[in-house]
Amino acid sequence: MAAERSASRPAPGLPVWARPRAAGRGPQPSLSLAAIVDEAVAVADAEGVAAVSMRRIAGELGVGTMSLYRYVETKDDLLDLMTDQVMGEGGAPARLGDWREDLRSTAVRYRELVLRHPWVLSIGASRPPLGPNVLRRTERLLGTMDGLGLGVGEIAHLTATVVAYVRGVVFAEIAEAEAVRRTGQSEDDYRRLVGPYLMQVLAAGEHPLMERYVVEADDRADADQVFLSGLDLVLDGVAARLERAGRTGES
Repeated sequence: MAAERSASRPAPGLPVWARPRAAGRGPQPSLSLAAIVDEAVAVADAEGVAAVSMRRIAGELGVGTMSLYRYVETKDDLLDLMTDQVMGEGGAPARLGDWREDLRSTAVRYRELVLRHPWVLSIGASRPPLGPNVLRRTERLLGTMDGLGLGVGEIAHLTATVVAYVRGVVFAEIAEAEAVRRTGQSEDDYRRLVGPYLMQVLAAGEHPLMERYVVEADDRADADQVFLSGLDLVLDGVAARLERAGRTGES
């Protein structure tokens, strides 16, 4: 697997969408690029992106591995195509005409998408593939704050801050699900296991705020409500920035 990936793209090249794509040829007329990407997404959703290899996808489709290379040059290209495909799910959300509600709706939909496809978080977080769906999604994201008197750099910074919040929350949600899968322990199982130890530590009195949290806080709040509450805090910060820009004439 590691050798396949490291050898797949020896030098930086043009994005897959910028290169001429030869039509598939050979004895598998039913094979298509769409079928390959669909199968790769299904495998990644079920088993994680580490399970995706050209050999694995070819096997799932009942063809030889070399047949895939007639449609997809490298595994990295396949990952880019997978990411762009899922980024196109759901179509464009309806604009509500209010930046806060539009940005809130965009954040909620993005969280739902990443929870459906957890593998996309690691692929698209730093250098997302610049496919048509990613570009359209980015344009819509920037458009939620267009016309508010900010420069496009400030718009990009504010919207990226909201996206970073979503990614941070979803990363924790995905990590918890992975911990359950890896250990076989639910969150309740884990609490029962570490509870006596934690209470013993807190009884020493060196962590009074942690003790207050354990005793007083609602640590079983609904995940959706926790996400939305935090999102509103982030949007409050964006609103404060807009208000300051309006007062000072910044752009």
